[in-house]
Amino acid sequence: MKKTLLMLCLIAILFSCTKKDENRNENTTSIIKSDTIIKDPNPYMVNYENKERMKKMLDSAIINGDTISYQEAFKDFIVSEHSQEFLYYSIKMAKRNNYPRAYYNTYTILNILDKRKGYISKSDKNEALFYLLKAYEKGDINAKHKLHELYTEKNIKIPSSTSVLND
Repeated sequence: MKKTLLMLCLIAILFSCTKKDENRNENTTSIIKSDTIIKDPNPYMVNYENKERMKKMLDSAIINGDTISYQEAFKDFIVSEHSQEFLYYSIKMAKRNNYPRAYYNTYTILNILDKRKGYISKSDKNEALFYLLKAYEKGDINAKHKLHELYTEKNIKIPSSTSVLND
């Protein structure tokens, strides 16, 4: 009798341990099944696709001259590869608010488009150069460095922005 009782206890203990392992496997499996691992979306693309947020930022930038909103929007458009769509806003921000960085960004976007789509006419290049020179005249540090590379290092006098449009 003692042997039978002892045997039943051992079987019960072994059975309960086996059952626990099965439960642990079931729990792990259910976690794996319920949590699908997906790559985090590009936050700039998510921001770009949020049309309401984008409209508020661009309105604040262009209407109120909010440079922080402008830079955020610029980053979202460029990183999500929508630079051509941002060109309008950079020109608008530059002209309406005399914002040096917007002039430089316009130059940058025109060069990106030139590399991607092959806008190589002389007037297109002069227009891009106009925005670079305008940014420089307004004090943008990036424009200063770029013009140093294009002109000063080659001992060429930096032209005025208006002179390149007349060519």
